[in-house]
Amino acid sequence: MREQPKPVLEPDDSSSATFQNDRLPIIVSAYLDGELLGEELAAFEALLIDNPALASEVEEMRQIEKQLAQIGSDILAEPVPEALLRAIAEFESS
Repeated sequence: MREQPKPVLEPDDSSSATFQNDRLPIIVSAYLDGELLGEELAAFEALLIDNPALASEVEEMRQIEKQLAQIGSDILAEPVPEALLRAIAEFESS
């Protein structure tokens, strides 16, 4: 039987969501990938409201992800060179 995944966010003793610095990159990545749900999502979004510097960094990371996705889509939109298609066909037929 599969073990339940450990929550990304862990509240401290005062029941307010706090995040260990060494786990913050994982949490930000999960947030940007849409992997935080329910209480974890609400806790992280509350942290962003309370921490404008972190919110700014997360937004910058979101913009970088969009730019990288655009670069990739530009490359995928380019036609495959005819010489490469011929080389692949020759390789597959040999």
